[in-house]
Amino acid sequence: SNVTTEGFMPDAVPSKFEAGTPPIVEAVGLGAAVDYLEAIGMDEIRRHEIELTAYALRTLNQRLGDAITIHGPSEPAERGGVLSIELVGVHAHDVSQILDSHGVAVRPGHHCAKPLMRRYGVTATARASFYIYNDTDDVDALADALVAAHDFFSI
Repeated sequence: SNVTTEGFMPDAVPSKFEAGTPPIVEAVGLGAAVDYLEAIGMDEIRRHEIELTAYALRTLNQRLGDAITIHGPSEPAERGGVLSIELVGVHAHDVSQILDSHGVAVRPGHHCAKPLMRRYGVTATARASFYIYNDTDDVDALADALVAAHDFFSI
């Protein structure tokens, strides 16, 4: 409530824990994000996500067959645009490094789901995410990079 060169007097709880500038920029950014998503339409975003996920599941399974495991439901409408991928016999961090060298970004690891990973006997996965700003070219780049990773480690 007051600050001097000799000391300060905090506000009463809960204000005393809210020092500093309010998150004005964050609020403006959130508003802009909401406007952007509303302009596209959430139904359109979900439709795109399902179509792209279906394309990704088909493409990766066709290109890599038994060399890949994609965890989660096989029905695109029952999942989001996230694929947890295992390249058989290759650690997710190694997969990630090869994909990175091909300009494809994935997140390797246990994704804060160690109990689930243990339950299914999975050490780690490479997680690829798709959203409104992705298209089939991105899926094709992922598939090409995964084939390259498979080829590299299949010596």
